[in-house]
Amino acid sequence: MTLHDGRALAWSEMGDPAGFPVLAFHGTPGSRHQMLIDPAPFLAAGTRCIAPDRPGYGLSTYHRDRTLTGWASDVAELADHLGIGRFAVMGMSGGGPHAAVCAALLPDRVTAAAILSGIGSIGEPGSEAGMMPANRLFVRLARRMPRANVVPFGAIMVLGRRWPDRALAMAAKTAPAPDAAVLARPEVTAAFRRDLVEASATAGRAAAQDFALFARAWGFRLEDITVPVQIWHAEADVNVPVAHATRQAAAIPGAVLHRIPREGHFMALDQMGAVLRELLAAGH
Repeated sequence: MTLHDGRALAWSEMGDPAGFPVLAFHGTPGSRHQMLIDPAPFLAAGTRCIAPDRPGYGLSTYHRDRTLTGWASDVAELADHLGIGRFAVMGMSGGGPHAAVCAALLPDRVTAAAILSGIGSIGEPGSEAGMMPANRLFVRLARRMPRANVVPFGAIMVLGRRWPDRALAMAAKTAPAPDAAVLARPEVTAAFRRDLVEASATAGRAAAQDFALFARAWGFRLEDITVPVQIWHAEADVNVPVAHATRQAAAIPGAVLHRIPREGHFMALDQMGAVLRELLAAGH
């Protein structure tokens, strides 16, 4: 679709076309492909999963001056375009703050929100504690020299587009055992490979922009969220440590925290059925 300012916003869908709408936001970097791996839980829950590409990712236009609060406006326009009034939201990893902002700014439309392995604010020194070395570097650069992150993220995206199998093998080799096992599944490998091969030319800039947004004031307060929020996080996550979940759960009124033992950053792929049941029970 074309947004009011002329930018393109792309999305894909999975699940029951007549089901309750759930807008699902991908990680950093990423695209809609990350959220659309297995239709079974969406069909079982009777939900229509709508996964948009954020600005600069996939087929959506890069937006140099974008903000987190601007994402809520984009989502509202997409829902209007699809003729949807009320909907739930979920965000995985870097999609977590994007789900939170929709919960905060669209309380009349968002029925409930789920934050899955979601990153919290990284503006404070020490918020990178427990992260794998690469993510610690991205966080520190985001605080001090945010534009410098364009270089490593750009290189990652070039590697992924040209040699996706090599990039996935490298990711699996450096991932903790629970995440490596998830990445080895054929359907997950295929989705992440598609994510890499089809990455836009602006994906590196979009990823650096995400981290810059996470490192400064978000433009809204978690404490002001009034819709039901479920937070799901694995205790073995080294991409985004579980401390990010506990801080967000403490800040969001009434938030329910699910700590998942013995799983990693990609725990949402195994927990999706439970996530959807709780999401619908909380606000539908």
